[in-house]
Amino acid sequence: MSRTAAAPAHKQRRNLTLSPEAAAFLDASPNASGTADAAIRAAMAAQAEHEALVAFVAELDALYGPADPAEVERAVAMLS
Repeated sequence: MSRTAAAPAHKQRRNLTLSPEAAAFLDASPNASGTADAAIRAAMAAQAEHEALVAFVAELDALYGPADPAEVERAVAMLS
């Protein structure tokens, strides 16, 4: 059985305007592109996780009804 590797994704150049702190951080990095790419991938993963959690809560609401606000407040207080 023959396996063919998928064609690598081509990198794309972007111009960004950054805060002075972010620019200094990238300037100090030995691989600014890699650092920026990793940060963006982490943000993408966090966004996907957030969206999955929102969908899960909506699913729970559909199954069991919305959460009691007093119970939510009590749970949030326990986390603080």
